[in-house]
Amino acid sequence: MINYLKKNYSWFIIAFFGIIYFIFLSNNPTSDAYSNAFYSLTGKEMFRPHHLLYSVLGYLVYLPLKCTSIEPIKIFQCINVIFAMACLGVIKIMMLRINCKESFIAFAIIFLGSCFGFQRFAIDNECYIIPLFFTLLAINFVQSFLIKNKFYKVILCALACSIGCLFHQIVIFALISSFLVVLFNKRLKYIISFIGISLILPITYALVVFIEKGSFSISLFMSFVLHDYTTSNAELPILNNVIVLSVISFIRTFIQVHGYMFKIVSSYPLISIAVIIISLTFFVYGIIHVFKLKKRSLILFQERRFVRYSWAMLILYFGFAVFSNGNAEFMVIIPFLLILLAAYYLTHIRRVLFGLGLFMFVWNLYFALIPMGYMKLNCNKDIVDLTIKEPKAIYILKDKAAVENIYAYQQRKENTINTYKISEITQQQFDSWVKENKVIYTDCFGGKEVTSRATIAETYTNNISSSNPIIKNQKSFKLKYKFTSNGGEKDIWTFISNFAI
Repeated sequence: MINYLKKNYSWFIIAFFGIIYFIFLSNNPTSDAYSNAFYSLTGKEMFRPHHLLYSVLGYLVYLPLKCTSIEPIKIFQCINVIFAMACLGVIKIMMLRINCKESFIAFAIIFLGSCFGFQRFAIDNECYIIPLFFTLLAINFVQSFLIKNKFYKVILCALACSIGCLFHQIVIFALISSFLVVLFNKRLKYIISFIGISLILPITYALVVFIEKGSFSISLFMSFVLHDYTTSNAELPILNNVIVLSVISFIRTFIQVHGYMFKIVSSYPLISIAVIIISLTFFVYGIIHVFKLKKRSLILFQERRFVRYSWAMLILYFGFAVFSNGNAEFMVIIPFLLILLAAYYLTHIRRVLFGLGLFMFVWNLYFALIPMGYMKLNCNKDIVDLTIKEPKAIYILKDKAAVENIYAYQQRKENTINTYKISEITQQQFDSWVKENKVIYTDCFGGKEVTSRATIAETYTNNISSSNPIIKNQKSFKLKYKFTSNGGEKDIWTFISNFAI
C-alpha cells in the first residue's frame, strides 16, 4: 500500500484540492445555487427539465441530515466537492492508460484543480460538477473500449451518458459523441445495446411528465424537455454578446477576472503585489517551456480515434457555449479535454503544466477562493433583509431573481414579496401604487457597480426606455439606504409620494 501511494502520489494532490474546496465553500452562493437549495429543501418542483435530478439528489442527501444544525446549502456544496474530487480521480485513471509518468499526472491534476471554472462550481450549489463527472466517466469508458473492445464498456458508457443527461441536458453532447464511436465500430450488438440503455433518458422524462401533469402526450413531453428554451430561460445568442462574453468566459474558465479584484489590491497592496509577482513568475516559467514542447506521433489506431472523439466533444461544447452567449457553465469541461489532447499530442509538457498550474493556483486562491469563501461580494442579502423588515413595500430591482431565490431559501417559501424588474413596470401600475400610497424601493439609480460578466452583458441588452415610469420619475426618488460589499455599493431609493407625478 505504501509503495502504491509513493508511485501514485497524485491521489494526495486530489485529496489536497478536496480539502481546499471544503475550506473555501462559497459564502456568496449564486442565485441558481439558492434556487437549487430551495427546491431540495422543500421538495417543490424538484424535477426541473434542464437538470432533472440535481435537486432530487440534494433532497435525498439532506433527509437524514435535517436534524443537524449544518447550514443546508453547505451540505449541497459539499456534495459538489466530493464529485469534483471524483472528476480529478477519473482523469488520473485515463492518464495512466496513456502511459504518462506520475509527475505528468500530478501536474495535470494541479492544472485542472486550479482552473477557476472548475473551482467556482466545485464550491457552490450549482448543477455542473455532477454532469461533468458523468461526462468524464463516459469518456473514460470510451477510451478503455477503444483499447480493449470490451462489450461491457459500451454498456457503462451509455449508462454514464444517460445518468449525466438526467443531471444536466448538456451531457447530450457526450452521449452523441460516444454513440458515434460505437456506431463506427459497426457491431450491431453494441449499437442496439447503446441505444437501448440510452432509452433510460426519454423514459425517465416521460415518467416525470406523467407524474407532474397527470397525463402524457408527445406535445407535453417536448414542452417539458425544451422548457428552458421555449420560455427563454436559457440564453439564446445575441450577436453583440457572443464575441465579448465568450472571450471573457473562456478566460474565466482558467483564472478569475472580476471588478472586485481592484478593491482587494487597493485594500491589501503589499500582499496583492506579492501574489501577482509570484503567480506571474510561474506563468512565465510555463510559457517559456511551451516553446520546448515536442509533438508526439499517434501510432496506435485507438489513439487516433480517441483524439478525434475528444476533438468532436471540444468543438461541440465550446460551440454551444459560444451559442449561449459565452455561457461559462458549458466551458467547464474544456480544460479537461485540452489536457487529454495534450497528453496524446505532446511530450515534455510537465513543466508547462507545472508553471501554468501553479500560476492559476496562486492567482485563484487569492482572487477567487478567499473572496468567495470569506468576503461579502454583493448586497443581495441586505435587500432580502429589507424585504423581511418591510414586506408590504414594492421592490423594483436590477437582480430580482437573486433576491427572490435568497428569500425563498431563507424563508422556505416563495412569491410572498412584491419584487419587479424595471422593464416589467407599466405607467398604469406605477400610478396605482402611488395612489395607494405604497412604499416603493428601487436599486436602479446610483450605487457603485463592480464590473463583471453580468454587468457587461447588461450593457449590451439594456433596452429600458426613457419613458419607463421609474426613469421618468427618477427625481421623485430619494436615497434611503446604502449597502456596501467588496468594491461595490448598492443604493436603495424610495419614492416620495408628495411629489406630483
